[in-house]
Amino acid sequence: MRFMLQRRHRAVATCVLALGLTSMSQSHAEGLSVRAESLRLEVGGFSDDPGSSGAGLLRGAVSAKGGSGDLEYALGMRLDVPTQFGGRDFTRARGDYTENYLRWRGDDLRLTVGTQNIMWGRVDEISPIDRMSRADLTRAVLDKLPDRRRAVPALRAEYFGEDYKLDAVLLPTFDDAVMPHRDSVWHPVDVRRGRIFGIGTFPALVGVRVREADNDSSGGGGLRFTREADGLDYGLSIQRVRQSQPYYKLMGGTLQAIHPYSTTVGAELEAERGGATWRMEAAWTSDVPLTTRSFGYRTAPGYDVVIGAELFPGDGETRLTLQLAAHRVMTDAAVLDRTEVYALTGEIEHPFALGRWRADLRFVAGLGKRDFYLNPRLTYTGIDQHEIFIAAHLFSGAERTLGGFYERNDSVSVGWQASF
Repeated sequence: MRFMLQRRHRAVATCVLALGLTSMSQSHAEGLSVRAESLRLEVGGFSDDPGSSGAGLLRGAVSAKGGSGDLEYALGMRLDVPTQFGGRDFTRARGDYTENYLRWRGDDLRLTVGTQNIMWGRVDEISPIDRMSRADLTRAVLDKLPDRRRAVPALRAEYFGEDYKLDAVLLPTFDDAVMPHRDSVWHPVDVRRGRIFGIGTFPALVGVRVREADNDSSGGGGLRFTREADGLDYGLSIQRVRQSQPYYKLMGGTLQAIHPYSTTVGAELEAERGGATWRMEAAWTSDVPLTTRSFGYRTAPGYDVVIGAELFPGDGETRLTLQLAAHRVMTDAAVLDRTEVYALTGEIEHPFALGRWRADLRFVAGLGKRDFYLNPRLTYTGIDQHEIFIAAHLFSGAERTLGGFYERNDSVSVGWQASF
């Protein structure tokens, strides 16, 4: 087992912040709370042959929070130990920061400096205006969206009006997505078979070298306005940021990960109508990266629209969430990327046996092109703060789709997790 350190700028920034907060806590220790945030243990096996027979995960997080008067602070870290066996074996321990910040609260203003969770948007699973957060791609889509996002180093100012909020964020340093191990069956680049997620399969890519990006620059920033009106909440945002998820560009026989800047203008709505909560997000993005058929690189503007509803059929305990998502890139060039993607996503959650058990089903279904991901899960919740579960992850689809790329990764897993 080997411990993977974060990049130098990440470690230095976090250590400096931790030292500052520790110093502050010596004089402002009122209400100090130290606790384990969560623990998780999971192991499973693949029904097909993606290159390994099974995988496991050990994950834990701890935090300390406190403050005095108008000041509060948080210190936190997490440890992830993914493992893969029965083929492309590896075990990797990786430490990372969670929320480590110093915050000042006024009557209408809140200022926060440090690593923070910043998730703009209202819809589930696919949020086109969620550009500030740092993606966690270590297990592709196996976890729900909040568990696939991590904290980012940021300076944040939030102003709270009577019925509106202004949120301004600056990302002084860029921290890219948390990627799977190179031998992981969840990595978006498969050099053994010459495949790139979203691009396709090409024999010329077999064995090609993959390089990570040079991230010594800022991450950008953004401004968001949200308002709570009578029966209708809405918001507008503009962001100039680098997307944390890498895009792979072929350069001289090497696949180079890049994180280009783009401007995103977004709008969002939320309303209660007809016994359901309706949510919508729409976003225009200036520079969507693309690969031409000759493996050249270019960008083009694009837009995304997501409309969703959350309801409880029959006013019962069953919760149903449905979302219709559309993505389109405005280009006339012949490219390898999908320029039009339409999908239906959703989740059905049903508690039973006096709330001691819960059955869930998450799904993604492509529209117009075959693409399926199904995630049934049965969870025992009869022990306070603990969950014991069995889950399946099933993939199927055409070339260049999510289900098609991971179609050999069907798996069944069992696990335990606790939140404190």
